[in-house]
Amino acid sequence: MELNAFLDPRKLPVKTLDGIPSFVERISGDDEKWNRFYERLSPFYGLSERIFGKLILGIDVKKEWEKVAGPAAFAKGSSIPEVSPGSGVYQPFLRDQIGPSGTLVSLDLSMGMLRACRRRRDFPRLHPLLVHGNGSNLPFRDGIFDGLFHVGGINLFSEPQKAILEFARVVKRGGTVVIGDEGFSSEKPDRLRRKILSKINPGFLKSKVPDLPHSLERRSPQWYFRGCLYRL
Repeated sequence: MELNAFLDPRKLPVKTLDGIPSFVERISGDDEKWNRFYERLSPFYGLSERIFGKLILGIDVKKEWEKVAGPAAFAKGSSIPEVSPGSGVYQPFLRDQIGPSGTLVSLDLSMGMLRACRRRRDFPRLHPLLVHGNGSNLPFRDGIFDGLFHVGGINLFSEPQKAILEFARVVKRGGTVVIGDEGFSSEKPDRLRRKILSKINPGFLKSKVPDLPHSLERRSPQWYFRGCLYRL
């Protein structure tokens, strides 16, 4: 499906940046602060995740990404937005789930990250529809998607609870909404690794498993990356 089929006609693109429709008029507060951080990080994001994952946690990050995306269980042919895709590390696994007939929309506040998605060698196969937008003000119709995937970022949103309400708004009744971000489980990692990770990634400093609206069924967090990333 084309992107226009999902867009709210009341929310028109402000401009087009590098061929990507932008629904962002201005960025302020924490969104502005962390957007600058991720703009600088965007050319190296995937590589830095793999290096630090191996050195600090002793894990194969690519295999861990697959585990995080794997249980989402989006059906073949589903239409799903991925909010805050970063450099697109979860896109191959999401595309495998929804198949070539499904629609993958990738929305991020960072143009640098969207450009990183487009630079992926497998971009033609993944075929995500790229959108420059704010996760707390999605430019999509009510109940238009079969599901939604967001892993990484909500800790640093200016309005995280508003974003979760937006996630629920754009998904059909009975659809699957996946939310996850950095955090520490009660059992691991050890104190030294917590200290190191908190210095490297600002998301750990504001980590909190979010409250969910009544419209979303709450499930116990599942932990990945050796207790450093939760998934609801």
